[in-house]
Amino acid sequence: MNDATILIPTHRHAAFLPFAVRSALAQEGAAIELLVVGDGVDDDTRHGLEPFLADPRIRFFDRPKGERHGERLRHEALRESTAPIVCYLSDDDLLLPGHVAQMAELLGRADLATDLPANVWPDGSIHYFAFDLGRPEFVQLLAEGRASGSLTGTAHTREAYDRLPFGWRPAPPDTPTDVHMLQQFLTLRGFGGVTSDRLTSLTFPSALRAHMTDGERVAELEGWERRVRDPQFPEELEALTFAAARSAAERLKLTSLRLEAELERVRRTRWWRARRAVAELSPVRKLNARRREAH
Repeated sequence: MNDATILIPTHRHAAFLPFAVRSALAQEGAAIELLVVGDGVDDDTRHGLEPFLADPRIRFFDRPKGERHGERLRHEALRESTAPIVCYLSDDDLLLPGHVAQMAELLGRADLATDLPANVWPDGSIHYFAFDLGRPEFVQLLAEGRASGSLTGTAHTREAYDRLPFGWRPAPPDTPTDVHMLQQFLTLRGFGGVTSDRLTSLTFPSALRAHMTDGERVAELEGWERRVRDPQFPEELEALTFAAARSAAERLKLTSLRLEAELERVRRTRWWRARRAVAELSPVRKLNARRREAH
C-alpha cells in the first residue's frame, strides 16, 4: 500500500509539467502514487508526460475540459486512490525530496497540513508570508476568505477528505479554487490543522512571472532542479529561509512603525483633540462608565 497520493492537476503547462513530475517521483522515505489529472490538455502536454507513464506509480487521467478549473476531475481521481494521505503539487512547482515524509508526520496529529508558507521570486529569493493553520486567528481569516494559500505544499488525510460535505467542486467566480476547498475542512467537527516550520516545496507563482517567456521559466526550473540535487542544498535552503523570515520580520516592523506614525498624525488632528475634549466632559465620562458596567 502506498504511503501517500500526490495529485498534480494540469491544463496547458507542457514545458513545466516534467519538472513537477520528477520532483514528485523523487520523494524519499515514502511510497507514493502520482495522479496527474488532465483538465482538457493539449497534445504537447500528452507528449511531455508520455515518457513517465512507464512508471507504475503514475496514473494519467486525460479528461475533457471540466467546469472552471476542472475541480470535479480531481475528486473523481481521488475516488480511485487508497493512500492514507493526499499531497498536492501544481504543474509548475517542485516538491523537495522530504516533502511527503514531512506531511505524513504532521498529519499524524491533524486533518490538514501545509509546509512553511513561502514563495520563490524571479530573483531567486524566498519570500515568507504569515499563515499558520494551527492558530485560530489564521483559521478565522481563511474561513472569512481573507487568507489564501498555495495548492503546492498542502496535504490532508484521506479520512478527513471523506468526511467533507462535497470534496473538490467548482468554486464561486469570486473565490479562489484552493481557498474554497480548504474552507470545507474548517467545517469538520474537531478540525485540526498544522503548518510546518520547514520549507519542503518550492512554489513559483505565475503572477510574478508574467513578464517571463516559457523558455525563461524552463531555465529557472532547470536551475532549481539542479540545486535541489546538490548535497549542499539543505544548508543553502536554510540560509534562504532564514533571510526570508528576517525580511518578513523587517516588513512587519516597518508596517508597525507606519501604523504608529499614522496614529500619531491622527492624534494631532483637530478632530481627535475635539473628541478627547468631549470624552473628558463629566456627563460623557459617566455615560461611558455605565456602558462598561453594562458589559
